[in-house]
Amino acid sequence: MKRQTLILLACLALSVASSAADLVPDSVAYRAGKWFHYTQYGHSLYADQHPDFMRADLGAVSFAPETNYGGSPSKYSVQMFAVFGARISVWTMDLQDRRFGLNISQTASAHLWMDISEHTTSPVVNTDYRVAVPTFTFLHRLQGDEKVPFLRNYSIQFCPFKHESTHIGDEMVLQRADKGYALRRVNVSYNYAELDVTLNEPEDRYTQTHTFRVGVLVLLNPKQGWYFIDSRDGDVNNIASNQPVHLNPNGLPERYGPSGLPFEMWLQYQYQSSCSPHGFQAIVSAEVRNRARYGYSLAETTHADSPREAKADPRRFTYSVFVGARYNMPHYDGYFSRIAAGVRAYHGNCPYGMFRSVDNFSSIGLSIVFM
Repeated sequence: MKRQTLILLACLALSVASSAADLVPDSVAYRAGKWFHYTQYGHSLYADQHPDFMRADLGAVSFAPETNYGGSPSKYSVQMFAVFGARISVWTMDLQDRRFGLNISQTASAHLWMDISEHTTSPVVNTDYRVAVPTFTFLHRLQGDEKVPFLRNYSIQFCPFKHESTHIGDEMVLQRADKGYALRRVNVSYNYAELDVTLNEPEDRYTQTHTFRVGVLVLLNPKQGWYFIDSRDGDVNNIASNQPVHLNPNGLPERYGPSGLPFEMWLQYQYQSSCSPHGFQAIVSAEVRNRARYGYSLAETTHADSPREAKADPRRFTYSVFVGARYNMPHYDGYFSRIAAGVRAYHGNCPYGMFRSVDNFSSIGLSIVFM
């Protein structure tokens, strides 16, 4: 719990620092670029399932036996999701009269899932944490003869190392132990690199823009898969995997998930309307993602007699949509200068932590975004 608290505090500190960084005077800007100067490109789109901005969702979520802490007979319950994310521009530079842009930024995020409608304890179901080394972004603004219809610019963004670590809530762990589940906790923890290409970065917040983005993340150690389990957290034989059971440095039996396709891909689209004189505009954003559905079962109480084998985790398409309105602060274009409210919907396998083994997970509700 101490580790999760430290990571969450680090994300909150990064968010606060990002708002202060925009106040750095131009005197810190060198001829080769500007330090800690806000940039309008490279940010997550609104439908991104794992964004680098602040977001709060409250809505109806489909129940699964694995996530139904209170044993409710209802098919849906009201639950809350929150993202504490930040993206700080560390260094940025424009070249050739702003024809090209270069940016180095630092991102981090913490994702919280709470079952607030459960009347006994309102448990924290899951938390996900993402940290990274600096992200590099190149932007080409099309000018003069370079201009083509419907295309203002394109960008390429790359981060060579990111890490995700996820943790099931304490109440959920205790309940799974009490009920004798074969897998009490699965360690979803992996390192990856990420690349995306964007057409029409929404750099100008006032102009009508159609943005398209395609991205991929690739595991840096594909032989270890997306997750692992050791004997302290359950029966290692119940992980269906083509990886052998081995002893970890503590001398405990441990097994990695199957080494299947070591990547995740997504396609995103976002529309922003022209801004009204009062600073309001419409936002429509959508994402289609192809990712692994983790191949174990969290509902099993029986223990396997021998290690189970599998070729790979099955793949699933997931769908995320945000429709709403955004307000832009009129005299300030920096960190936390935009606030949006709308409806966000999701369908696919569960996108959170070890619950990514749960199929047909759906949610819809109100969403508020700060960026």
